Amino acid sequence: MFYDTSASHRPRRARLLELAFQPWQMLASLMAERRDHARLSNLDDHMLKDIGLTRGSIRSAIRNGRSGQ
Repeated sequence: MFYDTSASHRPRRARLLELAFQPWQMLASLMAERRDHARLSNLDDHMLKDIGLTRGSIRSAIRNGRSGQ
């Protein structure tokens, strides 16, 4: 059987690929958040202050970005 490669099937295939990669993208994002949190948590309070963070704002800064930038 031959596959139809016409333009009408391309958007459907693209959507299926997007759905297939979604869990992997979510996993990669979570792993990056954990890595960044660990790195920032290892800094002392003076270094965090230098970059405009407090220990309590690390998670928020990773998830939402720093405001005022």
